[in-house]
Amino acid sequence: MLLENEKITMVFREVYPGLCRFLENIVGRDRLAQDLAQESFLRLCRAELGPIPHDEIRFWLYRVARNLALNELGRSRTRTKFWRRLVDFLAADEPDPERKMIADESRRIVRRLLERLPETRRSALLLREQEEMSYREIALVLDVSESKVRVDIFRARQELRKMWFEEENKSVLE
Repeated sequence: MLLENEKITMVFREVYPGLCRFLENIVGRDRLAQDLAQESFLRLCRAELGPIPHDEIRFWLYRVARNLALNELGRSRTRTKFWRRLVDFLAADEPDPERKMIADESRRIVRRLLERLPETRRSALLLREQEEMSYREIALVLDVSESKVRVDIFRARQELRKMWFEEENKSVLE
């Protein structure tokens, strides 16, 4: 049974902006992220899912979108950018040129460090921090156990702290 148009429209309005943000942080380009999000919705329209709860549709879309993005990255071998929310506080408009330069450099460092994380940890962390999903929701999107999600997020945070500390010490020594 195909989903009704009204339900798809409602889900689109609710999920599309967050899905685009999530995909943009994976593929690094907003136009490609929008294309992948739209492809995810096209697949939803074509899928014969039967009666499915609203939240399950959301998780299904994130899972499909993530898989499409990973396939795209494999084909194009593009660099990835993740977790804009972490660096948003660094990107605040700074009237002082020197502070703006420091914020820009910090943002570049954080993005570079995030790229060094394993993909599953980046995705879990991104869904938790940017999309504010619960561990259960992330487990559904990534199709892993909830305990794996908890471990991945914990380890991602540990690795980021360690890499950040090493980066700061490297700057001090130079």
